[in-house]
Amino acid sequence: MTPTVCDLFERQVRDRPDAVAVRTADRSWTYAEFGDLTARLAVRLRRGGAGPGSVVGLIAPRGSQALTGIVAVLRSGAACLPLDPADPPLRNREILDDTGCEQVLVASPAEWLPGAQLIDDPTLADEETGPLGAPSPLDLAYAITTSGSTGRPKVVGVPHEGIANLLAASFEDLDLIRPDDVMLWTLPVTVDSTMHDVLMPLCCGGCVAVPDGGELPATRMVHAVRALGATALEIPAAVLGPYGRSLLPRLAEAGVRLVITGGSQLDGPGLADADPLVVYNGYGPTETSVAPLWHRCDKSTPRWAPIGRPIRGIRAHVLDEELNPVPDGADGQLYIAGAGLARGYLGLPGRTAAVFLPDPFADAPGGRMYATGDRVRRGPDGEYVFLGRVDDQIKISGFRVEIGEVEHALRECPGVVDAAVLPRQDAPGGAAVVAFLVGTPCPDDEIAGHLRDRLPHHMVPRFYVWLDRLPLNRPGKIDRAALATIPFVNAPAT
Repeated sequence: MTPTVCDLFERQVRDRPDAVAVRTADRSWTYAEFGDLTARLAVRLRRGGAGPGSVVGLIAPRGSQALTGIVAVLRSGAACLPLDPADPPLRNREILDDTGCEQVLVASPAEWLPGAQLIDDPTLADEETGPLGAPSPLDLAYAITTSGSTGRPKVVGVPHEGIANLLAASFEDLDLIRPDDVMLWTLPVTVDSTMHDVLMPLCCGGCVAVPDGGELPATRMVHAVRALGATALEIPAAVLGPYGRSLLPRLAEAGVRLVITGGSQLDGPGLADADPLVVYNGYGPTETSVAPLWHRCDKSTPRWAPIGRPIRGIRAHVLDEELNPVPDGADGQLYIAGAGLARGYLGLPGRTAAVFLPDPFADAPGGRMYATGDRVRRGPDGEYVFLGRVDDQIKISGFRVEIGEVEHALRECPGVVDAAVLPRQDAPGGAAVVAFLVGTPCPDDEIAGHLRDRLPHHMVPRFYVWLDRLPLNRPGKIDRAALATIPFVNAPAT
C-alpha cells in the first residue's frame, strides 16, 4: 500500500528521534520534540472533529508556527488549507465557509475568528496523548486556493497519493533531498510548492530551516543560507532568471548543493556554472501535485530551458484539439495523468469536470487526465519544452500573436535580462503589444531592430517599458495584473 505523508514523517520520528527536524535562528527541534509538539496539536484537532474527509484552515505567516500547523493537521487526518493572514478577512471567511472548515489554526488571535485554535496555545502541554488520524492515500492532504474566473477563489484538493508520489521521486530518483540536507523554506505558506519544500526533508530525515518572517528577496538569501546552514532551497524562476548568474556562485560558496526553481519560463544559460551546485527546473500546475515534470540544468541546457520529463507514476500526453496525440516535435496541449492528479476543485464539480477529463490512454477504466492549458513540444530526447499558454494567442490588428514567442525573442536581445509581454487595449493609438523589460536600458529602435530579424512585423511590440524588476505575485510568478496598470510614461511608440 502506498504510504501517506503521515506514515513517512512518523517513520522518521521513530528512526531518527535525536536528529534536528526544524531549525530557526533562535532554536531547533529534534524529530522527537517536533513529533511530540505536532502530535499534541493533532490530538486537540481530533477531539474537535478533525479527521479524514475534513478540512482544517491554517492562517499563519511563514514560520515555525505555520510548519507546526501544517504537520499537525496532516497527523490529525484532515486536509490542511493554508490562508494568508494578510488577505482580507472577508475573502478568507468565504474560503473557509466554501470548504466546510469547522476548525482553524491561527498564529495569533483574530477578532473575526473567535473560536480559532492558537498554534502555540500553552495548554497544549497538558493535552493527553491519544490516537492520531489514519488517512488513506486517497484522502486529501492539503488544499490550495487559486484565482477563479468568477472572482471567487477555487480550492484545489490534493490527496496524499499525489504528494507522496512526488516525495518518493524526490528521494529516490531526482536526489532533491538527502537525510543530511537542510532545506531553507523560502516561499509563502499559501503556495503549493511550500508543501513539497517542507514535507520533503521532514519525510526523509532532513531538516527544515525557517528564516525570519517577511519576504526573502535574492539579496537576503545568501545571508539566510549562511545563518541557518542551508544546503538546498527553492528560488522562483522569475527571480533566478535575472539574478542566477550572480547569485548561484555565492550560494555554492555558502554551502548550497541544490536549487529548485519553477513557476515560469526559465532562462537556462549559466545555471550550471556554479559547480557543484545543481539547479532543477520543476514544472506543474497545482492540480498535478506541485511538479510532475523535472529538468536538471546542465551545460547543454538552452536559453529556453525545458520543463523536463515526467516523474514515476506520471504520464504526459501532448494532444491536438481533437485529443489525438501529436508526433514528437509538433505543438500540442499538455495533459497530465497518473498518481499526481488532484481530486479537483472542492465544491465545484462542473469546473472540475471541465478540466479533469477521462483519460483515453489509461490502462484501466476510470483514469483521468488534467488539461493544463499549456502548449508544449516533446523533443527527440524525451524532454518537454514549454511554448506558452493555449490562451496566450491574441489578435492585434487581425494578426495572431504568440506571447511566449515574443518574450523568448526579447530575452535574446542585448541588455535584456528579463521580459514580459502584455496586450494593452489602453495603449496610445489603440490596442498594442507592450514589452516590459528588465536590464540595461537601450533605445527602443535597437530592441525593435533586433526583433525584426526574428519575428514577423505584427509580433514586434509597439511600446517598450523598462522596469527595475518585473512585479511578482505571491507564488513568485510574473504579476500580469500589475503590469496591466503600469502607465505609459516615457514609452514612445516605435
